[in-house]
Amino acid sequence: MIDYSKELNQEQLAVIYMGDGPCLVLAGAGSGKTRTVTYRVAYLLEQGINPENILLVTFTNKAAKEMMERVQQLTNGKKFLPWAGTFHSIAYKTLKRYATLVGYTEKFSVLDSEDSRSLIKLCAKDIFISGADKKNPSANVLQGIISFAKNADTTIEEVLDMKYPQWFSVVEQIKNVWNEYEKRKKEANSMDFDDLLTNWLLLLQNEEVCNKFATQFQYIMVDEYQDTNKIQAEIIKKLANVHKNVLVVGDDAQSIYSFRAANIENILNFEKQYPNAKIFKLETNYRSTKEILDVANDIISYNTKQYKKSLKPVQTGGVKPELRPQMDQSMEASFVLEKIIESLEKGVTPNEIAVLFRASAHSQMLEMELTKAGIPYDYRGGMRFFERAHIKDVLSYLRIANNLSDVAAWNRVLLHEEGIGPAAVEKILELINSLQNIEELPNIKNNLGGKAQNGFENFLKIWDEMLTSDRTPSQMLLKILDSAYKDYLENEYLDYKDRKADIKQLVTFAEKYEKLEDFLAEAALQEGFTVKNIDNQKEEIKDKIVLSTVHQAKGLEWENVFIINLSSGAFPSDRSLSETEGLEEERRLFYVAITRAKKKLFLTYPMVGGGWGDSLSGPSMFLSEIDNDLLNDKSLVSANPTVFNDSLSGITYEPEESAYYEKTPKIKPGSFLRDLDDL
Repeated sequence: MIDYSKELNQEQLAVIYMGDGPCLVLAGAGSGKTRTVTYRVAYLLEQGINPENILLVTFTNKAAKEMMERVQQLTNGKKFLPWAGTFHSIAYKTLKRYATLVGYTEKFSVLDSEDSRSLIKLCAKDIFISGADKKNPSANVLQGIISFAKNADTTIEEVLDMKYPQWFSVVEQIKNVWNEYEKRKKEANSMDFDDLLTNWLLLLQNEEVCNKFATQFQYIMVDEYQDTNKIQAEIIKKLANVHKNVLVVGDDAQSIYSFRAANIENILNFEKQYPNAKIFKLETNYRSTKEILDVANDIISYNTKQYKKSLKPVQTGGVKPELRPQMDQSMEASFVLEKIIESLEKGVTPNEIAVLFRASAHSQMLEMELTKAGIPYDYRGGMRFFERAHIKDVLSYLRIANNLSDVAAWNRVLLHEEGIGPAAVEKILELINSLQNIEELPNIKNNLGGKAQNGFENFLKIWDEMLTSDRTPSQMLLKILDSAYKDYLENEYLDYKDRKADIKQLVTFAEKYEKLEDFLAEAALQEGFTVKNIDNQKEEIKDKIVLSTVHQAKGLEWENVFIINLSSGAFPSDRSLSETEGLEEERRLFYVAITRAKKKLFLTYPMVGGGWGDSLSGPSMFLSEIDNDLLNDKSLVSANPTVFNDSLSGITYEPEESAYYEKTPKIKPGSFLRDLDDL
């Protein structure tokens, strides 16, 4: 028998012993959430509940595996939960049994992300009118729009209004693509990942099937409930309608995935959905020092839509987080590098050091410094800066300007253009070799076929725009960003704003160079280091520090954490200020970043060029919300406690609701699834 009182604290024990009926467990950061869930499962098994009657739902295979391994350990390997896994894996298992009830056969296929995108491309081909001057959303963009609409259980119109207003002019075509896509999937007896959820919910509309599973699952537990979307919450509600024993675990303060259609209202409205629900709070934090938690508690207290919690530390003997503004991004990167080296010299292992940032564009300067210093790093949340496709694209335009014979660069830029394939590229290269001078380049168009002509003409628009600059690397990059290449990014990618931000960051880097060849040489060295590092896969992760977006850092922890580029317009991101409740989600994101730190936390920002290109951006408004007494403040920043007016950038942030600053005035300081394996 397990001695629960010895293994768990009083907050956790309450969940173990009193977790019948509808229960919401508000598990603060570092409070032992996984431990609590697994001990609750073990307790139910000890009480004689059949494993078949327990449904345990997680968001990742890793979480499911970890929980199952812990249950196995607690039960000495005697118990296995057949209904434990991700939402999508359990959906797949259920639909395999009852596929005919939703219009499929039991041998249905599941399309991975690439298969889905290819099918959408085929559907769009006959619906969208193509042409040199006709800009249409790519299959990638269409896939994202359709997927969000399905997961949020909303319409295409609402998705475009919320997120992609630039495509409202083709809303009917997008709806037609969606209809055709659904038709072709059905004909092929195939589902995509989103269909697994929507068809599971559709299946549960069948009263007999719903009653069977709702009767079978005496106890339902859901991990990371704050990340559920509308479809997932409705599935759980239907499955719990017999026994009513549904225990969801999550933290509204860590709800940061609305861009994936996660709905914070699921957790905030739990008591409305499940009358007489019990609310448990896990507030004992085993991760961070009191000094770090004081800052986290202070920041999150400004959110109005939340369950009030206050993390309490177990650790003692900490130091105040440091606020360390720097003159510009280069000096910020140098400071972080200096502190990393200092930490390593004091015996902190590399994998216990993390640098977190709001967006991937913010890491470039630090990547450069780490590369020069020979310090290996593990990059989370995307590709390293010089590996990114759009960075390689714009560098290729500059490489051509520097060397007209650069075949690899020509291949890259020309194959982006509609109507130009490998054969056309080969012909263009032959024609280029016959040119007497660069001014003759436009004449090549006349020797190409119709479609290739249109593609080459579009290339020339970018080329001509680039050459109208003063031919410095930074100005050439800016011209590319303001050319038809910008249209390409907007047509091809849902995250085009982030990609444009990356290129702006490259512009900042390029400003150090007057000569094009010097800039390209340095960029090539950076890229070469990246490739070498990737090839060296034997290098242990424990020998690398971590660079990560905050979104990718959720659920992880490190001894020393740096949160960089806490600048106005960067964190919170400027676009969040125009989104409904966007500011509160950004504050939750900052809270998540803070609570990753165990012992030391550094907050930094560049006073120049942090969030708005090369402007004087100033500090994030979030820094104005932290009580000055809680920080080792190395800045001279102060702000009005009611409205933080960033005089450097000219931006004024105002509260979302009147209750925003109901606090004593203080002195202020400065797919979704991508692959079948994800099932």
